[in-house]
Amino acid sequence: MRVFTDWLLLRRCALELLGALRGARCSAASESFDRRLVLRFEGAGGERLFAAACFDPTPTVAFVPALPLEERPGFARVLRDRLVGTRVLEVSSRRNDRLLRLRMGARSRFGVARYHDLILELVPRFGNALLLNEEARIVSALQRFDATANARRTAIEGAPYEPPPLDERLRIPRTIARAYGSDAERVVAEIETSIERLTELYVYRDESGRVLQAHLVPLPMPEAIESREASLLALFAEMQARPNAQHVTQSVTTRRDRLVARIGKRLAADERDAAQIRARLAEITEREALRDAGAAIYAALHERPSEMHEALKEEARGYFERYRTLGLRAERLEPALARLTSRIESARLLQWEASRVEPELLAEVERSFAAAFEPRAGRVRTRPAKIPKRLPPRELQLRPGVRVLIGRSPEQNADLTFRIARPDDRWFHTKNVPGAHVVLQCDAEITEDDAAIDVAADCAALFSNASASAKVDVEYTRRKHVRKQRDGAPGLVFYTNARARVGIPERARAYFPATEAALRTPSN
Repeated sequence: MRVFTDWLLLRRCALELLGALRGARCSAASESFDRRLVLRFEGAGGERLFAAACFDPTPTVAFVPALPLEERPGFARVLRDRLVGTRVLEVSSRRNDRLLRLRMGARSRFGVARYHDLILELVPRFGNALLLNEEARIVSALQRFDATANARRTAIEGAPYEPPPLDERLRIPRTIARAYGSDAERVVAEIETSIERLTELYVYRDESGRVLQAHLVPLPMPEAIESREASLLALFAEMQARPNAQHVTQSVTTRRDRLVARIGKRLAADERDAAQIRARLAEITEREALRDAGAAIYAALHERPSEMHEALKEEARGYFERYRTLGLRAERLEPALARLTSRIESARLLQWEASRVEPELLAEVERSFAAAFEPRAGRVRTRPAKIPKRLPPRELQLRPGVRVLIGRSPEQNADLTFRIARPDDRWFHTKNVPGAHVVLQCDAEITEDDAAIDVAADCAALFSNASASAKVDVEYTRRKHVRKQRDGAPGLVFYTNARARVGIPERARAYFPATEAALRTPSN
């Protein structure tokens, strides 16, 4: 069961937001891993994080505690560029519609005022967010569509903003219509005229404390627990903090699957190109035979009649020319195959990482994929943004002074290996299989038969694409023998002076019982 909102509740929400944010300055704008739009405001009331969950089963806006933010292209980047530094001038709602408008403005150094409208359409299954300029034209939209996709309205950059068509049937909210019957229209009129004076909400919960419904007037819900509460924003914050688990799981799963599929598409294309190059290189193996054939003609030329010499020389020149052409082709194809092989290795690593990282780290894999596969010339150059605080590596304390550190994502693998690990720490990785970087840190030197090395090898096997195997080949070396691969994905490395070990994933599972999501094997 989900909570039903209506235009009256959204009008109350707009009044609360205006009281809390009037004059507040926007200092950041981004998206969270679960697709909430997040703006940070600073003002007399201190710092506030405003989150708009436009795609939740019940779309809401609320002030929320600390939330991992992502540096993402598209709508979030436009918001950051246009709204950071502006102040909240006005918050309003639309009668008979679940729509909020935040007007944000600022003055230039020359005193010229400019403003933008952030429109939040909080309609279940049709939620959206749009940024408008002073001419009410769409600067950017979270979801874009044109007349071919939606015959009733358009939402594309540069077009005039068209609000959703009003439905007069919704002028009387269904919750009030069911509760008050023929008196519903009178109750709606009374709420509308006195909404600024209504200080309490009637909130209804089940026995577990989950919100079932809320409104500005009492509702007949005899089986629910009724309470009086003062803030609709606080109620919305509670709903965002306790989201529909299935919806959130589906959202994260969908995003993860799309990223895995996107990487898989790139991987398949590179593997096709590599196969074509290998086929062309296989043809080049005949070039030595061509050279030998040309040389044999010249070696036996004196045995042939003189009138055949010119024709035989021409035939030999043809062999030598073909030999030279194939040699030039090899000079081009071999470096191209080496680059493709590196890209394929990067794609396989990122595909596995995308399948196993925690939801809040999916953005890191997306950034790593863009860095490894997006041409530098095509990248959009933007001002540096504050990088969200990263999760620490997984850590397993074996005994005082001996610990195992395990990377959670591509960027964290690189960070663990090249910033956290010390030169003489032992570094572990599965052989020829995508996996996490594992570092064994010891405050004092240990021998090669120390049990800690076996535990670290088991951890490397567990946090790899071969975690379902009974035994996994693992290699380890000192961290000082590990080097980054140029132009490879973060965490892709070369290493030397390696020793072999067999890792047993099952032994390491006892240390990490709650990492099932991290141990999935991606489907190809």
